[in-house]
Amino acid sequence: MRKYFFLILLTSMVFFTGCKSFEPAADLPLPLTIPGSFSTDTKGRKLVETWWHSFDSDELNGLIRDALDNNFDLNSFKAKISQAKANVSKENAALFPDLGFSLGGQKKGTQIKKSTGGSTYDGSHSWDGSLSGAYTVDVWGEAAAQIESRMSILRAAELDLRASTLELTAQVSETWIDIIAARNKKSILDHQIKNNQILLELQKLRFTHGKANALDVSQQREVLASASSQVPLLEKQEQLLLNSLAFLSGKTRGEQIQMNTKILPDPVPLPRVGIPSDLLANRPDIQAAKMRLSSAQWEITAAKADLLPSFRLTAQALFSSGTLDLLFNNWIATLAGSIAGPIFDGGFRKAEVERVKAVAQEQINLYARTVAKAIQEVEDSLVSIEKQKDYIRLLEEELTVARLTLKDAMLQYRNGQSTYLSYLVAWTSIQRLERQLVGERAGYIKERIGLYRALGWTPAPEMK
Repeated sequence: MRKYFFLILLTSMVFFTGCKSFEPAADLPLPLTIPGSFSTDTKGRKLVETWWHSFDSDELNGLIRDALDNNFDLNSFKAKISQAKANVSKENAALFPDLGFSLGGQKKGTQIKKSTGGSTYDGSHSWDGSLSGAYTVDVWGEAAAQIESRMSILRAAELDLRASTLELTAQVSETWIDIIAARNKKSILDHQIKNNQILLELQKLRFTHGKANALDVSQQREVLASASSQVPLLEKQEQLLLNSLAFLSGKTRGEQIQMNTKILPDPVPLPRVGIPSDLLANRPDIQAAKMRLSSAQWEITAAKADLLPSFRLTAQALFSSGTLDLLFNNWIATLAGSIAGPIFDGGFRKAEVERVKAVAQEQINLYARTVAKAIQEVEDSLVSIEKQKDYIRLLEEELTVARLTLKDAMLQYRNGQSTYLSYLVAWTSIQRLERQLVGERAGYIKERIGLYRALGWTPAPEMK
């Protein structure tokens, strides 16, 4: 009877192994409609991974290389990839049998004291060992589904690293631009302070000769004080930016960063925008979200397979002997097979299926959100680039008008047709516009960097 039962068990295992295992559902529809085009087409150059080389700055290239090697976040993502690889290896182990052994020995001794005096000792030794193995047949594909799920998580971790790398290069480039802009503003401000000092001395001289009044001197002194008060703010801004750049590079102090560039570079060329669906391939955060959705779908497959019976083979060999050299001559071997399945678990397994389905639905919405956010970021960048360019053009026109106003105000003041205040209003307006233009031009460069960030990049062949 036992022989027939075992034969039936093996036959069932072979039969069910040939059955089709569960498969995850096909790609589910996204709860959003991807538009066919963006609102603006830049018709620029093709996206490249190392877009920052367009600045033609060895200094920036070195800063980015340093950040890519030492950034704390990137190193954390690399550690997460190692963790994900280990999890894949752990799940792969389920496809192989478990093998184990044990070996032990014991010594027994009895000492008996005789009434006539003396004693006798009776001792014995025994050795025992065992070999055991077990294998669960993955009939329904539960183990395979878990492996696929962990593989998807691994790919998501690798894409997270790419996304963080893209963000880091943009942050370093933007911070580099901000530092140069702060230094430019400081240089312009120093020049303005010197001019204000000269004007103050001239007003004092004019006051001495009766050609200016005390109010003119006081007003010029106020303008000089106002310009001088901006110096600490720009110095603070520069130092904070250096500290930020040091942190991005895995350092702790801004003094550890060497930066000598003092002139703002030309903006990076506009990249080709393409169509919104290109983002699905170019944005690593979108691809990572899709991988997490794939992982959730495979988890559903594994949970469904857990509802069905499992098939298990076990084998064991027991060894026992009174002497070590004869241990493996005395043995007993067993081979067993079993079918196990749930009858009543209070709805635990069904609840798990519903849970992972809900997780998959959450991942669908997160994936859709990531896609929608990416499209919004591109649209925002396109609008910002266009309007920032217009704003700079209007500020330049305002500066030109302010300089003409300054000439007229100086002429009228010298002819006694207006007060010195009119001249100071025009002069302070020019000082403000000169510094503001530096910041807005830097902002325009950063807006273009932001477009590269929003579009993602086409990975190099070795990264695919």
